[in-house]
Amino acid sequence: MWVSDAGGDLAVKYWGERDEKGVKALHDTIAKGSVIHVKGKVTEYNNALEIHVNPSSGDYVSALKEGEYDLADFVASSPEDVEQMRSQLFTIIRKIKDAHLKQLLESFFGDEDFVKQFCFCPAAITHHSNYIGGLLEHTLRVARTCEHYSQLYPELDRDLLMTGAVLHDIGKLREYTVSSIIGATDEGRLVGHLVIGAGMVNDAVRLLGDFPSELSIKVQHLVLSSHGTTDFGSPKEPLFPEAVALAMADLSTTRIEDMVLVRKTANTEDDWVQDRNVGSVYLR
Repeated sequence: MWVSDAGGDLAVKYWGERDEKGVKALHDTIAKGSVIHVKGKVTEYNNALEIHVNPSSGDYVSALKEGEYDLADFVASSPEDVEQMRSQLFTIIRKIKDAHLKQLLESFFGDEDFVKQFCFCPAAITHHSNYIGGLLEHTLRVARTCEHYSQLYPELDRDLLMTGAVLHDIGKLREYTVSSIIGATDEGRLVGHLVIGAGMVNDAVRLLGDFPSELSIKVQHLVLSSHGTTDFGSPKEPLFPEAVALAMADLSTTRIEDMVLVRKTANTEDDWVQDRNVGSVYLR
C-alpha cells in the first residue's frame, strides 16, 4: 500500500507470513485516508524508498484515532506566505476597471467565508500545488502570466482576461475535500471543477441582476476552456483570444510546476527520471 505525509509518499510492504486472518484483520482496519503508525525497515527499490513491515521482527502497522495526530503532519501547506499571496491577489482584483467584472469578482472575494476556503483549498490531488494554499498560489501564478500576455498583446481585453484568470479554478472549492488526505467530492468526480466553476459564475451573475449577457457568457467560456483542449478536460476549446491566453497560461504554469516538483523530489543520481505523470524529465 501507499502512505503519505506532508513530506511525500512511499510504498509500505507488509510481510504477514502465513497469518492470513491476521493480515485480513489489519487490512479491514485501514481505509483510504486512515492515519496509521508504521514501524518497519526502510529499504530502497528502483531508486525509491519503501518500508518493509515484518511482524516476526517486531514491526507493526496500527490505525490511529482522531485526536491522536496533527493534521498538519499529513497535508502539506504552500511554501509561500498565504497572507502575502492573498494581498497580491486582491491587488489584481482592485485593478479591474470594468464595473461589471469588478462587481462579479467582489461578489466572490467580498465574502470572507469564500476567501477563507479559497486560501485553504489545494490546487490538485496529485501533481502541482497539491497542498493547502495551492489554489491561491496557482491562481496567482496564472494571473501574473496573463498580465504579461496583456502587456505583450494590447489588443487583448485585459479586464476580461484577468477576471478569467482569477476565477478559472473556483470550482475546485467544491471539487476537493481535505482531511488527512486530499480527496475528491462526488460532485467533483461526476461534474468536474470547470463545469462547477462556470455554474458558480452563472449563479453569481443572476444574483447581480444587471449584468451584460454576452459578458457573462464570455467569462463562463474562459472557465470552461481553461484546460485548452477536450483531451485535457475542457468541455469547450478556446474560441477567442483571451481564452487562448488563459489556457496557455494555465498549461505553462501547470507544466512548469509539475516538472519542478519532479526535479525536486527525484531520488536518483541519473541524469533522467521517468515520472508517471509528466513522462521523461532531464534533471541536470
